[in-house]
Amino acid sequence: MSETDIDEAFVRHPHQRNIQVVLEIAPDGSCFMEAIDGEISDIEMHFPNGDCHCDVTVCREEDHRQCVEIFHHSGAVCRNCPGIVFSRYDLVPQFLKRTADGFVVKAYLPTNHQLSDLIDDLRTVSHHVRLLRIINLDGKDIGSQTADIDLSRLTNKQRETLERATERGYYKSPPSVSLAELAEEFGVSESALSQRLARAEEAVMGQLFSA
Repeated sequence: MSETDIDEAFVRHPHQRNIQVVLEIAPDGSCFMEAIDGEISDIEMHFPNGDCHCDVTVCREEDHRQCVEIFHHSGAVCRNCPGIVFSRYDLVPQFLKRTADGFVVKAYLPTNHQLSDLIDDLRTVSHHVRLLRIINLDGKDIGSQTADIDLSRLTNKQRETLERATERGYYKSPPSVSLAELAEEFGVSESALSQRLARAEEAVMGQLFSA
């Protein structure tokens, strides 16, 4: 295929990704990376023919010098591997840091409609999944159309309620769960849940559309 053919193919099928998400993921089970000492700076994972091939870049200090090492792992895919879930969604997760519980990763999605399904599937193989940040990108003018949603401005209850409402389809059209059903799940009245959602929505929308 010539360079011109490649350019034309890209124009026809650009595969634009407008949603950036940052997730904290704690795998539900052991991972070979737990035995690696040092600061993990990058992880590359591929799953050809159902096998896992992973390169892990590690930085450590030895004799007052910064050393970089690459660890390679190959074998059968672990049942609790979040990487295979990203692969099923045709997503390329970017490793950001290792935490006490797991990992923080960034990924780009073509639409936010995919987010709740992705989180649901990640939770089937994880001890917990936390949505830390959502950024909406408009490729026409990335400078003025970038919205960085800081979820730390929400209380834990507000974030948990907003996440649950989204995951259960409360914001779909038509909704797949009612306010009454959500209220029953949280053990609160409909009015209390409605007020909590309203405050959470105000915090998110205020950031999304602020000047």
